[in-house]
Amino acid sequence: MNTKNNISKYICTFLLLVPAIVSAKVSPDEAAKLGQELTPIGAEAAANKAGTIPKWEGGLPQKDMPRGSNPFAADKPLYTITASTVDKYKDVLTEGYKNLFKTYPDYKMNVYPTRRSASYPQWFYDASKKNATTVELTNNGYGFCCTTSGYPFPIPKNGTEVMWNHIMRYNTKGFRGFVDAAATQADGSYVVQRDYFELSYVYNNPKTTLDNMKGMNLYALTKTIAPPNLAGEAHLLHVPIDRMKDQTGVWFFSPGVGRVRRIGEVGYDNPLFDGLMTHDQIDMFNGPLDRYTIKLLGKKEMLVPYNSYMLYSDKIKYKDIVKQGHINQDLARYELHRVWVIEAQVKQGVNHRYKKRTFYIDEDSWIVLLQDMYDERNQFWRTAESHAIAFANVPVVVNGVQVHYDLQSRRYVVINMTNEEKKMVDYDWEAKRDYFTPATLKKFAETR
Repeated sequence: MNTKNNISKYICTFLLLVPAIVSAKVSPDEAAKLGQELTPIGAEAAANKAGTIPKWEGGLPQKDMPRGSNPFAADKPLYTITASTVDKYKDVLTEGYKNLFKTYPDYKMNVYPTRRSASYPQWFYDASKKNATTVELTNNGYGFCCTTSGYPFPIPKNGTEVMWNHIMRYNTKGFRGFVDAAATQADGSYVVQRDYFELSYVYNNPKTTLDNMKGMNLYALTKTIAPPNLAGEAHLLHVPIDRMKDQTGVWFFSPGVGRVRRIGEVGYDNPLFDGLMTHDQIDMFNGPLDRYTIKLLGKKEMLVPYNSYMLYSDKIKYKDIVKQGHINQDLARYELHRVWVIEAQVKQGVNHRYKKRTFYIDEDSWIVLLQDMYDERNQFWRTAESHAIAFANVPVVVNGVQVHYDLQSRRYVVINMTNEEKKMVDYDWEAKRDYFTPATLKKFAETR
């Protein structure tokens, strides 16, 4: 047996199974569209033909936004979709929403006028425009070069570039604060999990240069405060941009043992929140991208969660949000927006509990607003929605409140709630890299 020839045949076969990812910097003429017919970050600036999506006029103007502010409080629903009228709107609804209507007869969607509220700092717009002619994918799409800020691909040419825009979008220099999650049972009962976190970005920090970035994306510390059986568990994360080339650093502190230990990669399909979501569903999707073939299906007008300011209000209690089967739909707001549609299929030879995923990514913010997931039998399983809002005082768009539905078990988890916290999350917070060490993790866990 010729082992050398067999290895060569295996390598050739493997390469044929791996789709090539073509990434090309756009021409100066094409990049010149940014800030003209395209918004500064690559969305279509014009209204749609029907006038149901207005033109982008800069988003919310920067101004103070006291807690509980709702710049669109005076808006009234244009119409409400119910189980009896859902077929009329099937062309603008995801499979996830169609399945929610089938599963819960009382489910409804209040559809409001479309408000293109997304806005970002001018320096971020400038960085994104520069990236159009300078940035390209590296390492078969698992990384990119050569920039430290801005959307890496404001004029994307494939699905991988679109996903990178979501992963690397602007979230300020970092943030810290308390967030709460409620994992429900089928009868609607739930227990609130309270966490505290401190996160500092390397990418999209104006102080970062190509020399000092060192391939890093972010550093984070997280700690669970409640319930009692989880209280005191804490993690430290060092997250690189290219997670295939550079190892993600993960350290864990257990209050029972009283010491810090380094653990392996906790991403991918490791279960989270009583198994109702996976670790790579945090932030709707946080990568890595290596287990999926990413396909760009195009752009489409869809009904998506948008500007749901009531879900962030300190006048609303968790019992007002969390209901049996699904959240209180009177607090949710849906609008018609243009979204990029991405299909992700598990590659041959690797495993993930989601065999197929469909992502719907907002053109104005590059945030994954919706995600549909199929199990290993290719049966529809789960859907998730991200209720993004714009903070004009920063300015930034965040996808804080997310709802992850498991339609097979009729359970769900809603995460990143802050309604009952004394303070909102503190944005534009940052710490030096040498703060995020295993020694800090132990102190962080024992003193917060």
